[in-house]
Amino acid sequence: MGGQDWFFYHAIDRNAPYFAGVSGFTKRPAMIDALDWVNGWPVVRGGQGPSDSEQPLPAAQAGQKSLYVTQLAVADQPGTVMPGASDEFNASALGPQWSWVRQPAVGTYQLTGNSFRFNTQAADLLVDSNNASVLIEPAPTADYVVETRVTLNVPASGCCQNYVQAGLVIYGDDDNYIRLDNVSFNDTRQTEFAKELSPVPSGYPRYGSTWIGTPGDSTWLRIVKRSPGGVETYTGYTSNDGVVWTRGGAWAHTLGSTAKIGLVSLGGSGFVADFDYVRTSTVLP
Repeated sequence: MGGQDWFFYHAIDRNAPYFAGVSGFTKRPAMIDALDWVNGWPVVRGGQGPSDSEQPLPAAQAGQKSLYVTQLAVADQPGTVMPGASDEFNASALGPQWSWVRQPAVGTYQLTGNSFRFNTQAADLLVDSNNASVLIEPAPTADYVVETRVTLNVPASGCCQNYVQAGLVIYGDDDNYIRLDNVSFNDTRQTEFAKELSPVPSGYPRYGSTWIGTPGDSTWLRIVKRSPGGVETYTGYTSNDGVVWTRGGAWAHTLGSTAKIGLVSLGGSGFVADFDYVRTSTVLP
């Protein structure tokens, strides 16, 4: 259309998502946003993602040119490391900031000298199945970036370790969190970026997820918390080398000042996740 590609999709207004009188039945108005090509890949609005405000008009008649001008998204960047909320996992003990939600059995976790090793658990943190252990530390009240590198020894293909996963969680409680992890899903390996919310009205969904980049043998995970206009937003990033990052979606959630940064390793026993570090930093403007 007028020399510009466009992306048509359905969206849900988080402030008014459902039809009145129909439990959990979402309104899905049709939306349109510009589709750009960056390094050979299609991205919405230069990588900024779906819009939530008025946008420049596309061309509507023959000979017209779109008013849209590509503005490439600027990736969130970590600033100054916060030592009290970071751990390189190269000491003989966890830093004093750490504690457990449901401490796991002795022998299922350890410090190796250069990583925190956490055996996967036959447990979960999903809706009403909340029996997994979570290693937690207090999250900063200001905006922050938290990052880890995880190596999960699940085979690269195969169907027999469905839902085994390990990664980061921003933890309010068992039913309110943001989670970014490397997950085995059927015969694929993916990076899932999920949100759980409770309480919700009867019939409404509590859990939802989206997907970011392709996981590798080791996968770098990053969650960026910002609070524009007082609304907590959490944006996910993944990387296969810690240098080039793929930006995913952003979740809005109210986890508050008591939220924790955490690590999980769950979804089935028999595997091992190695976390090289947890680094929490300020966010560069």
